[in-house]
Amino acid sequence: MKRLLFLLFTLPWLLNIEAQQTPLSENYFMDKYSLSPSYAGYIHSGRLVTGYRSDWSGITGGPKTLSITYNDLLPVMTNAGLGGKMVYDRAGIFSQLYIMTSYSYRIMMAKEHFLMFGLSAGIYHNTIDLTTYYNDPGYTIDPVLINSDISSRIKFMSDFSVAYNWKYLDAGFLFSNISFGDATYKEVALKYNPLSNVRFHASYLFNISETWSVTPLMIIRGGKYFKSQFELAVQAEWSKKIWGSLAFRDPGIFSIGLGGNIIKGLCLGYNFNIASNVALNAFNSHEVALGIDLKEFLKK
Repeated sequence: MKRLLFLLFTLPWLLNIEAQQTPLSENYFMDKYSLSPSYAGYIHSGRLVTGYRSDWSGITGGPKTLSITYNDLLPVMTNAGLGGKMVYDRAGIFSQLYIMTSYSYRIMMAKEHFLMFGLSAGIYHNTIDLTTYYNDPGYTIDPVLINSDISSRIKFMSDFSVAYNWKYLDAGFLFSNISFGDATYKEVALKYNPLSNVRFHASYLFNISETWSVTPLMIIRGGKYFKSQFELAVQAEWSKKIWGSLAFRDPGIFSIGLGGNIIKGLCLGYNFNIASNVALNAFNSHEVALGIDLKEFLKK
């Protein structure tokens, strides 16, 4: 009964959904391409990264995200790179799939000053599983809603990004989820339009010694119909083999991360979140990622 009431209150909102935040990941230190398509081919070139994230681990139906990314330089153009990503995200009755390819191009503005542009294009698909809320055998409803999920038609999407690099300084912004018109459904009169998200980032690599380095990173996320979010993270790395990170993301979310190179060409990372302003163990998040530098790994 509670599920049915929840559905009755949320359906009017679903009739014209206007925005959805891009699935969250904290794997940006291992996979800079996931932070901005502008880095395709220039940072972590030739790296394949797979990740799994479980949010709100203390709550049934919390968001789950699977992702895979790859980027590399174009062999015939030293200033151009390619990348691709696939992200599947599920939260309660909602699921969404992104499949995107990226092209990046770098120009040298002055000595050691580079400007990088990234453009992504791909498809988006959304599914709403209404069957979860009809668990009363005495309740009759349209068989279309009982026997199958409600799937949207395939929708075109694109991202645009610009990044700046000077020695150990990186900064840039990203416009994601750029689309035109609503995602519609064949079965019911629902509309969905994941309007563009905006993300700005800046980081700087400090080489403390020959073996130790520290990289602070700032991220600001925003978008229409949801509150902007600020994140501050720092990673310490030893001999480019083992690293640890700490992060804060408002409102009141703290993160700790650990990772390292298992063997040449293979690295593993883990991030854990805890929310300080809610009950303990209710909104914890776990994220694990595996990175494979294909060229080095295959040579080994």
